[in-house]
Amino acid sequence: MSEPKNRESLLLPILVPFGALAVIALALFGFSRILLSISHHAATAVALGAAIGIMAIASFVATRKKVSSGALAGVAFGVVGFSMLIGGIAIVAIGPEKVQAQPAKPQLLALTAPAGAASNGFKPTTLSAEPDKPIQIVLDNQDPGIQHNVAVFASDPAKDPSAKLFGTKDPVTGPAKLTVDVAALPAGTYYFQCDVHPATMHGELTVAKGAGGSAGATISATKLQFSSKEIDLPASQPSTITFTNNDAGTDHNIAIYSDKAYTNNLFTGTPVRGPATKTYDVLALDPGTYYFRCEFHPTTMTGTVVVGGTGGGGSGNGGGGGGETPPPTTPPPTGSPPSSSGGGGAATAEISAQGSQFSTNALTLHAGGPTSLKFTNNDAGIAHNVAIFSDSGYSTGVFTGAFVTGPGTATYDVPALEPGTYYFRCDAHPTTMTGTITVK
Repeated sequence: MSEPKNRESLLLPILVPFGALAVIALALFGFSRILLSISHHAATAVALGAAIGIMAIASFVATRKKVSSGALAGVAFGVVGFSMLIGGIAIVAIGPEKVQAQPAKPQLLALTAPAGAASNGFKPTTLSAEPDKPIQIVLDNQDPGIQHNVAVFASDPAKDPSAKLFGTKDPVTGPAKLTVDVAALPAGTYYFQCDVHPATMHGELTVAKGAGGSAGATISATKLQFSSKEIDLPASQPSTITFTNNDAGTDHNIAIYSDKAYTNNLFTGTPVRGPATKTYDVLALDPGTYYFRCEFHPTTMTGTVVVGGTGGGGSGNGGGGGGETPPPTTPPPTGSPPSSSGGGGAATAEISAQGSQFSTNALTLHAGGPTSLKFTNNDAGIAHNVAIFSDSGYSTGVFTGAFVTGPGTATYDVPALEPGTYYFRCDAHPTTMTGTITVK
């Protein structure tokens, strides 16, 4: 009969610590759930109160002459009970922590006030958005020296002076941008206008299920230059780029790359021959900085695409085109590499421009090797260049020389061409300065 008692006396020192650890673990887990459900300030106060209570219980037990296993168990259960009690009181008195909901991401709507907008209006004149979601309208005022803004109303305030105003900002003098925040709107049709020119600059905002925000950007090309060096697009969602080419008879497009060296192409828009407008659908891009250019003028028409920034809309220019596009008053940066005609045995050729006419409309180059083409511009203050195409429609470029503002001279390094007939022109005067190249 003594053997079971001996076993019990041997197991008790082992079971008591493990039992105490199990009780403590359960107490800690339960108490942690309580602390996590209340604010951090309240959690600190509750934890401090529980610690004081535990120390008081432990001190009371420690003053006893003999500490039995029952007393230890009493301490453990007392600690658990006191912790749960003070935690429960905290939840009832303070309540669970209120998690603040994150504000919904606004829908980005791009709007442009192009040059002459005071007479010709916004571009576009219609916008669309999803109901019950906040809206940001990014206005790109490209009208130099002219003030514009955008204000969103329930209806035309000229017809209904009591029409509710949902969002506006003070006018900005172009070129500049402003962003107007509009609270989430229920489904319906709304009215927007420029407060400075309300009679000519106005449009309609449609809020409807499935309409979707016209997240995207607007940009234009005039005189062989983009209207902006930056396009802003929303991140992780499809978007659009509305591109207006104001250069009559000249092809431009927009291509997006992931790297500054333009080696990894992500998107290439179809060519647009001016004057014309096209809207490109761009697939979702991750947040970051990308690079865009015109594939027809890759050395002079470039910029960056910022995805996930706060702008939400790129820059544009809706000014109309027509007739011959005049040359840039300020030459674009030199893009073609300088000639190294001194070495390598490259063939040479010459051509000049005067009175906005080439000195010849026929050139002959040798096949099988590069050519150093010396171009002299004798027109003071006017920019010209030489661009070579494989077709008479000037749709496939094979070389684009940098612009030269006269009087000035540049030597272009033209790559080797296969035998055949090619076509050249000045990109600034594509209808009057043209010619053919025979390669043999």
